[in-house]
This record gives sequence, structure tokens and C-alpha cells, in this order.
Amino acid sequence: MRAVLQYWPVLVQGLCITVWVAVWVILGSVPGAVILGALRLSERRVFRLASMLFIEFIRAPSALVLLFWVFYALPLVPGMPRLSPLTAAILVLALDGAAYGAEMVRAGIQAVHVGQTDACHALGLSKLQSFTKVILPQALSQIVPNFGSLARSMVKWTAIVSFVGVQDLLYIGNNIRGQTFDAVTVFCLLATLYWILTVLCGVAFRVLEQVLPLNRALRAARMPSQAAPEADVQGGAQ
Repeated sequence: MRAVLQYWPVLVQGLCITVWVAVWVILGSVPGAVILGALRLSERRVFRLASMLFIEFIRAPSALVLLFWVFYALPLVPGMPRLSPLTAAILVLALDGAAYGAEMVRAGIQAVHVGQTDACHALGLSKLQSFTKVILPQALSQIVPNFGSLARSMVKWTAIVSFVGVQDLLYIGNNIRGQTFDAVTVFCLLATLYWILTVLCGVAFRVLEQVLPLNRALRAARMPSQAAPEADVQGGAQ
């Protein structure tokens, strides 16, 4: 254990890279998930079909296989750029997260009562205004909890970036294992660090749930109803 802890400076560096990759992957997957989820419910069949095919194209192969294809095979195609390991890893994992998150967005939008859409039409709002100002804010109360679970998975997905040379937590841990030959201690330490990261990610999304407009409105609506029985009890006692 003492021999492993001697490498704590490089472990901290690997941990910082893992956190940095995870944050960008989660943030990068959000707009893709919203766009794909909205297109899955488009009135135009061509948009629905195109988004469905794209989602299945991304979800079908393993994320590791897709990463190898983008990093190793894509540059061999004429005119295609050679991406850095970090860029390729973030791009692939963000697309993977967007493909899985799209179904959560679709389900969240469908959970909003159809009367909300009718009210937007009656007020003369455009489809884009209805979606961004009325439908999506209400759907977030359904989307964010599910997306929080996906985000915790995305934190663990970052471990595959070490396969293309990104010096993340797993990459550093494997190097330490090779120098100390203490596989048990190294991998127990890595498991603990990944567990801490996923717990912190879950806490962050629970905090985000509390500040959503619809959830705040629901809490405000419950407060008078909870205060009324207390007032009745006090009045009866008098």
C-alpha cells in the first residue's frame, strides 16, 4: 500500500483528467440528446426515421469499438481529419450519451400533458417557442432524474479512453500496477475513486433536480396545504 501511495501525484493528475473528460462528455451529450429526442417526435416522418437510424447506429456497436474506429480507422478515409486521443474520446462518448439520452428526452416530452401544446397553439406561439419555453422546461422534471443515472454511467465509461493513450485514472493505475506489482491495492483504490466520482455526480444531479422550475413550483404549492392542517390543529386546541 505504501509503495502505491508514493505515486499519489500522478494519480491526482489522472483523476483530474478523468473528471475533465467526464464533465465534457456529460455536457456534450445534453444538446445532442435534446435534439435527437425532439426529432424522434417530429411530425415529419423523414426526421423521425433519420433520428432513429442515427441513434441505432451509435448504440449498436460497443463504445470501445466506435472509439477505435474514429481514432484509428477514420483518418485512413481520404479527407477525414486525424483527431487527438482526447478529442476522439470525448466525441465518441458524448455521441453515445446523446443516443441513450435521446430516449429519455422523448419519454419526458411525451409525459407533458397534450393540453400544454394546445394552449401554446392557442396563444400563437411557434413550435420552437412552444418547445423551448413551455414543453421542455416541464419535461425536465422527468428527464433530469433519468439523465442523472446515465451521467453516472458516463463517468464510468471514461475508463475506455485509456485504450487510445489518454492518461486518465485507469491509464495511470495500470502503470502503477506494472511498477509495483500490487494489483489488488491498485484496483481497489481505482474502484474507490470511481465510486466517489459517481456518488458526487449523483449528488450534483439531485441538487439540479431541486432547482428545476417545475419542482420548485410544486414545493411551493405543497407548503400552504401542509400549513393548513397545522393551523386547524392549533385552532382546535384553543
